[in-house]
Amino acid sequence: MRGNPLNLTPEVEANPLLSDSWSRSLRYGLEPTADDFPRLHSRELADRLASHRRLQQLTQPVIDSLSRKVTDLQSVVVLSDASGLVLHTFGDMQAMDKAQRVALAPGNLWSESGRGTNAIGTALAIDDSCEIEGRQHFLARNQDLYCAAVPLQSPDGRVAGVLDISGPASYPHHQTLAWVKGAAKQIEYLWVKQSLHPQQWLMSLHPRPEKLDSVDELLLVFEDNLLTAGNRLAMRRLGLSAAELGQMTFGQLFPDLPQQAVDVPQPLWVAGQRFYYRLRPPARVSVAVTPPPGLRLPFSTPREGEKLLRLLNAGIALCIEGETGCGKEHISRMLHQHSRWRSGKFVAINCAAIPESLIESELFGYQPGAFTGASKNGYPGKIREADGGVLFLDEIGDMPVTLQTRLLRILQEKEVTPLGASQSLPVNFAVICATHRNLAQRVAEGTFREDLFYRLREFALTLPPLRQWPARAAFIRQLWHDLGGEKRRIALSSALVDRLAACPWPGNVRQLQSLLKVLLALAEEGETLETDALPEEYRAAPAPAPVAGGRQQHDARLIAQTLASFDGNISKAAQALGVARSTLYRRGARTGGR
Repeated sequence: MRGNPLNLTPEVEANPLLSDSWSRSLRYGLEPTADDFPRLHSRELADRLASHRRLQQLTQPVIDSLSRKVTDLQSVVVLSDASGLVLHTFGDMQAMDKAQRVALAPGNLWSESGRGTNAIGTALAIDDSCEIEGRQHFLARNQDLYCAAVPLQSPDGRVAGVLDISGPASYPHHQTLAWVKGAAKQIEYLWVKQSLHPQQWLMSLHPRPEKLDSVDELLLVFEDNLLTAGNRLAMRRLGLSAAELGQMTFGQLFPDLPQQAVDVPQPLWVAGQRFYYRLRPPARVSVAVTPPPGLRLPFSTPREGEKLLRLLNAGIALCIEGETGCGKEHISRMLHQHSRWRSGKFVAINCAAIPESLIESELFGYQPGAFTGASKNGYPGKIREADGGVLFLDEIGDMPVTLQTRLLRILQEKEVTPLGASQSLPVNFAVICATHRNLAQRVAEGTFREDLFYRLREFALTLPPLRQWPARAAFIRQLWHDLGGEKRRIALSSALVDRLAACPWPGNVRQLQSLLKVLLALAEEGETLETDALPEEYRAAPAPAPVAGGRQQHDARLIAQTLASFDGNISKAAQALGVARSTLYRRGARTGGR
């Protein structure tokens, strides 16, 4: 920095880490004499604490031991989230002066942009450990403090929070940074081990065989042959980035090594380094099948399909947006069937339809006898049903706020506690959500949580309406096959498919699917359907139809014909049309059926 405009001490100016941090602090517009810092309201803090319950559970035993070590230094152990917000402070706060107690209490934000150079904020800025002593702090009010901090990395490679030791700068802190580093290493080690699922491989590596099965070992987790997790030691030593998790295979990482169980430590050379390794196979074996190249989604190019598959395989949350009925669930099921999650279930939840009183039991499940009226066999819940598969969250934009908070916690912790149970159970699934709402607008209106928005919308896809799909004819034939037309040896003529492909479909895929169900119900086995099999309103030359409010508009004559084909049975007609029975009642359908 030219001319030392900040009047840095020689110690700060000579240290690139400190001088860079002070430069950033200046760019943030901070004044060294600033002394007014807002704190999170108790209600907001409680919400943050609930969102980070898993982080707190994992760190608690290690932090308890660490806080006892620093007692003689009149220091405390601080746990923050990934934004630098203090979640908990452990130790004897009374030994510190009042200003320090207030500054380090839960609810304070210690980001670099908020408080300048400090151990928590600077550790987050550089994604590495650091210690800041006395006058090295940017703010004058913090220059009585010593702080040492290390970012905490979750198994998926993301920064989950910061572990920090803070105390008076007047005390000697020769071992403090080493203590906090050791504690962070232990937390990250336990996190990988405790997050392991029965269908995953665990690889342990270390240059010295006697260090295997210790907190110093490098840990890598594979699902089938795909690298999905690791501790910081492994990722740093092997030069791996978080972006490679879910992308790199076992064979790419270890090209000369077969993926076979190894119990006794064996030597292995990786990137010019010698290690010893063990490889533990899954407790629950799944057969790896390579997804077919060039998955063709009916609205896009093969490359788009491959990209979505790669994202889903990497555990990236997909958010599919588009008009009501435009095939969001259909596309999601296609992705599931071709992804590495296909051995698990596709579990769909209509977020707008779960009564608030049933949210916990429906999602989390319950133990036998957990409450009055509970099944004697218990219930696993939707979240556990999705373990190993895909959780599809439909109508995400209409999700009640109560459900938003609980869902965020599950997505962050990847574990669920059934009602009546004392222990949490690990779960592992991919997430696809769907909405016809403008989620960013819902966030701005305060009806949708911003943190959940970013967690669910890691990659957004806008699904065009059916009338804009480039391969409608091929999709119609595929949909006919999926509905069972070919099993009954009922064919669609080319003229009929061409007519259907040219329709404007204001009700999108849902309207098309409903019509095909009607055609299938009315056809005889072995028949080839021509255009005269269509209801009258579909036989005329197609013309664009307006869409009222983006909602599906079933034609009255189609409803009447469907009812007639099922002898007035409202339930069967509604099922064929893909609507609720109440919809038919609202549209004036007569109740002459059974």
